[in-house]
Amino acid sequence: MIANKVYTCAEMREERIYTGDYEFIKEAGEYIATLTMRAEAGSGMLRLFFRLVNGQKIITPVFWWQKYLGFYDIDNGTKLKLIYEKNTKGIYLKAVEILS
Repeated sequence: MIANKVYTCAEMREERIYTGDYEFIKEAGEYIATLTMRAEAGSGMLRLFFRLVNGQKIITPVFWWQKYLGFYDIDNGTKLKLIYEKNTKGIYLKAVEILS
């Protein structure tokens, strides 16, 4: 069972949390998703795991310079609108809106 917290890399290994079936988003746009898990990554980065309404599982990084888009304060299980945009480095999560 995934806890409502931000996992460390060590905790994910200890609890054998498998994330190999998550993939990066491939196209810019707006998506409706449920936050399934949050985990720390490298310095200044947070990994977010979502399930889209079509069942697809995606992983998205957010960074300190984005102020993590507020995800330290968003509970797992929250339904969200995710807004992805394209830049010279690829597709990134620009904004998030909590849905009721």
